[in-house]
Amino acid sequence: MNADSSPRHPSRKRAILAGCALWIFHLLRMFWLTELALLLVVLYGLHSGWSTPRQWSDGLFIAASLQLVAAGATMYGTRGEALDASWVRYINHGNITETHHELVLDSLRRMNFGVRAFLGAILILLLAALVLWV
Repeated sequence: MNADSSPRHPSRKRAILAGCALWIFHLLRMFWLTELALLLVVLYGLHSGWSTPRQWSDGLFIAASLQLVAAGATMYGTRGEALDASWVRYINHGNITETHHELVLDSLRRMNFGVRAFLGAILILLLAALVLWV
């Protein structure tokens, strides 16, 4: 019998539980907009007294649609920033390449948010389909 797989080894169990908790925390932090949308749908559904799967599915679909709009607006807003930064000819008391690099990093951060919001909306749509299917 392997000593590491023993249920009497609490430090190994704690390490596994801590690793799982850390992974779940990072996953939840990455999709915070999706969590907020799901929380609002659940709270509104419980407050309104939704009882049929169709009502829950419709609420989830609306939340996913709003999340897709947020993702699209974010991506559209950052579309031309890197190009505009490359056309900068004169920055008073500054470095053009450093400013260009900062603007590109900022636009990539916003694009990353848009991609995560889009993936979260797809997950909510799958959840809405699952609610109707079950």
